[in-house]
Formats: sequence, structure tokens, C-alpha cells
Amino acid sequence: MAQTATKKLLVVGGSGFLGLSVCKHAIRQGWETVSLSRRGIPELFKQGHRPEWTEKVQWEAGDSLEPATYQHLLENVTDVVHTVGMISEMDYKQVVGAKNLCDAANGVAQMAGEFIGMRDRGNPLRETPRPTFEMVNRDTTITLAKEAAKISSMDAFVYISASDIFPLVDPRYISTKRQAEQFLFARPEFRSIVLRPGFMYSHERPAATPLATAIQLANMVTKPVAKELNTLPYGTSLTTPPLHIDTVANAVISGIAQKGLKGIFDVDAIQQLSRVPHPSPSP
Repeated sequence: MAQTATKKLLVVGGSGFLGLSVCKHAIRQGWETVSLSRRGIPELFKQGHRPEWTEKVQWEAGDSLEPATYQHLLENVTDVVHTVGMISEMDYKQVVGAKNLCDAANGVAQMAGEFIGMRDRGNPLRETPRPTFEMVNRDTTITLAKEAAKISSMDAFVYISASDIFPLVDPRYISTKRQAEQFLFARPEFRSIVLRPGFMYSHERPAATPLATAIQLANMVTKPVAKELNTLPYGTSLTTPPLHIDTVANAVISGIAQKGLKGIFDVDAIQQLSRVPHPSPSP
């Protein structure tokens, strides 16, 4: 099997849910890997529980909306992987990231409170602006893409977008994702790879696993009528399989490794891409 070319990845959101898995798989390929996030090295690793592969990642703190905080990291970068995103402007991460059902229930209560207008959002005049779909899903992507376009070594920009399958989600969640995609495909300086997963899960987030299991069960039950369901509003929420974060991370690595590959990959295409054998790691 052919050996993979030397790569230097900048994984934006590398300390997050999916970003950690991307970093792990990139290191396994022997690629130089830099993680950019607001917190730098994940808190869990600071506390001592640190897998061996994490020692090979360059953990950097910075703001993806402020190029001055990461421009010094861009030298010789060949590929950028953008994993930053938000599906709600509320505390949804307290639900999916919960370590137990009590924490998850508390997060759900807070989200429900905001939906019906009963949650105190604090001082609207505070200096730090509240993150919005436009800021996180679109503007971070555009800002990074503009910086990436200046790098002569740049090859691929991988953007983790989303499938439009989630009911009761603000339409701006998808519209800002699509605006970011449109901007990327207009850039001639690099090839753009857009992955559109649905629900993502990992056993490290116990609160997400039951929901993934429920979706898998719904997939099985609706399989005989999936074609018809997909024509109905949000029917795809019952027929689209959830993806483990390792499946998506594998697809990211395969997409980068395949010279000239670009385009949009939905859930089925992500699964297929994740199964493509990776080139042998560089010696």
C-alpha cells in the first residue's frame, strides 16, 4: 500500500467532541497535528488522564475569529479541518455532553426554559457577545478560509457541516452552515470537502448514546417505508442513521488523503468514505 504524503493539519476545535477524534486519527497517520481551540489542551488531559497519542498533538489556544491569535501556527499547514459548530444558541452541550442523566435533565430543563422565554439570559450589555449561529457556524469558517487561502502549502479545507434532518431546530442552524459551504466552494486556492453528518455520538458522552440507539431503532423500523418517509417533512430524521465520531473522523482523514477529492458528502457518503483504506503512515 502506498505511503501517505507528509501532512500538517490544523484542527479547529481540536479539543472538542469530534475534534479530538480527528486529532487522534491524524496522529495515527503520522501527520503533524495542531489543535486550535479557546482552551488549548483539554481539561481532562490536564488532570492526568492523557492517552499516549495526545503527547504528539500541538495543543494551542486561540480564537478562530481573531487571526492574530493563530497566524503563527499556519506556516506549512497543508490542510485545515473545521469542527466548530453549534446546533442551538442555548446550552445544548450540557445535554449531549452530560456524564450522567441528572446533568442531562438539568440541561434539558434550561433549554426548555429558554424555548418558552423563562430563562434569564443575563445582562444584554455585557462585553462578551453571546455566540450565535452566524458567528460560530459561518463567520469562523469564512475567517479561517481567508487565512488558509494565503498559505502556499494549502491543499484541503474540510468543513463539518450538517444534514437538514433535525426537527424543532432554528432554521438559521442550517442556513449558516450552507452559507459557509457556499463561501468555501467559491475559493480556488484549495479543495473543499464538506461532510454533512446527522446526529453524532460517542460512548464517552453517555447521554448521547440512548438517543443514538433510539435513532438506530427508528431506522430499522422505518426501513421498509424509508423512501416514502423521506418525502415527508422531517421524515429523514427517522431514516438517517447516527454516526459515531470515529466514523466521521475516519472520513475526514480519507478525504484529505485522496488527492483531488472534493465535494459534499452526506451521511451515506461519509460512511463509504470512512471505509476507504488509508495510505500507510509515513515512516
